[in-house]
Amino acid sequence: MPGLVLIDGNNLLHAMHAHAPIPHVGRETLVKIVERWARGGDESVTIVFDGPTPYGALRKQMTSKRIEVRFAAPATADDVIVATILRERDPARVLVVSDDTAIRHEARARRCRHAGTVAFIAELFPPGAKPEGERRPQRGEKPPAISDKEKQEWLDIFDDGKDDDPFDAMTR
Repeated sequence: MPGLVLIDGNNLLHAMHAHAPIPHVGRETLVKIVERWARGGDESVTIVFDGPTPYGALRKQMTSKRIEVRFAAPATADDVIVATILRERDPARVLVVSDDTAIRHEARARRCRHAGTVAFIAELFPPGAKPEGERRPQRGEKPPAISDKEKQEWLDIFDDGKDDDPFDAMTR
């Protein structure tokens, strides 16, 4: 039976700011990075964030076909993660990613596997691997042009399917 990877989203996001090899990681970027990591496995992956589900384009940007992205409001992400651990019939198949003491305690008590956020970040960005497979431009160096494939990937992520560009109407 495939495992479940249960990620404390805000906890991992906080650690990414200090330990990720890329700058300025937000929730949307974190979802994409974890989604890329999950492609190679057969585990179910769930990221739980604090707060309410976002609306509109931000919600679409945080939607994934490969992983489940949950928002905990009105509860906390910690509450949702602990409840998920307690409901699990086979806790040994669960990997909990968090540095939160209460979550780690509950994971240990239920005999779930556990990983700290720094260790998980190291798995997201293996040594020698370049983020997104490319070298970052150096200071003052012009970034390379994106390929048609990359352009389409960005459009798939950010385009809401509506042709409602307010600047387009101004240039006619």
